[in-house]
Amino acid sequence: MSVTTDDLKRLKFSIAAAIVLAGSGIAALLVAENSLESAVQARQGAAAARLEAQKRVASVAEEEKEIRENLRYYEKMVTQGMVGGENRLDWIDAITAIKSERKLFDISYSIAAQKEVNYPGIQQGGASGFVASQMKLDMNLLHEDDLLNFLEELQKRSKSLVSVRQCSLSRQDRGASPTGAIAPRLRSDCQVDLITLRLAKRS
Repeated sequence: MSVTTDDLKRLKFSIAAAIVLAGSGIAALLVAENSLESAVQARQGAAAARLEAQKRVASVAEEEKEIRENLRYYEKMVTQGMVGGENRLDWIDAITAIKSERKLFDISYSIAAQKEVNYPGIQQGGASGFVASQMKLDMNLLHEDDLLNFLEELQKRSKSLVSVRQCSLSRQDRGASPTGAIAPRLRSDCQVDLITLRLAKRS
């Protein structure tokens, strides 16, 4: 079947319309793809924003929890008298009372002047901060529990945080007591930090 010039003249409007429709379809497809891509990006952006918001809420909640815990710890320190100046007389009274009540052997000690604590993880600075008085403690012991019980009691009574820096035990061989009295078998040599919280002075 042959197509004449007259046939082409009659079909030119139909052909043009088909071309226009095809172009419109392609344009609509491109627009739809762009719209879909924009929607996907918007959804991803919204999801990222929601995740960031959730992280911020979680961070605020964690900070609030940490603040509440720190306040409770601070209140406990205040209640136990661990806030303020050096409690040297209280420490001496506590050591004397523990020795007497637990019927311990000889206890010798010396307490150095207060210094800022230098423990890892503790940031110091400003007028307020943790300070420690280092106590050198030597005790004659019947057994190891005497030392552990002493440190536990000191923590309860001394109005400070008791932190053991180092402690060594050595055995003593003094032979049998001529009177049959019980004699110490061990000697301890310890360095203990008595920590308190120093507050800034109000002007």
